Amino acid sequence: MAVFKDWLYRFLTFIARFHDSIVSYNQGIAAPFTDKELHFIVIGLFGLLFFLLAIPLFRFLTRKGWYGLMAWLFTFSTILFITFAIEVGQLLTKTGSFQTMDIAYGIAGFLAASAIIAAVYLLVSLIRRLFQKDK
Repeated sequence: MAVFKDWLYRFLTFIARFHDSIVSYNQGIAAPFTDKELHFIVIGLFGLLFFLLAIPLFRFLTRKGWYGLMAWLFTFSTILFITFAIEVGQLLTKTGSFQTMDIAYGIAGFLAASAIIAAVYLLVSLIRRLFQKDK
């Protein structure tokens, strides 16, 4: 779990530095944007960029017939969002605190369940292939 915590810390540090550079740039222009306008612009552009990168990825996965991987990527993204939302919700409602290890263990649980499902799928596929060769 330390790897996840390190990755999360590095990611958040990158985001904080990127945020600071945008704020510094914004303060240096003639008509600076408000905080809300900056969020509108930056998140809008990142969302558009992410969407444009997702299109070729999902086209590739579709051509290969990897629908299970597409569903897993969607599910993983959703689980990641939900685990963060739960921790933020606990922090805001004072029903708990924001703990990265809770997020890490939640994601680890999903990955473990995914590994079990993948192993069962592979086992069933191998058994089917064995019986198909006999016929």
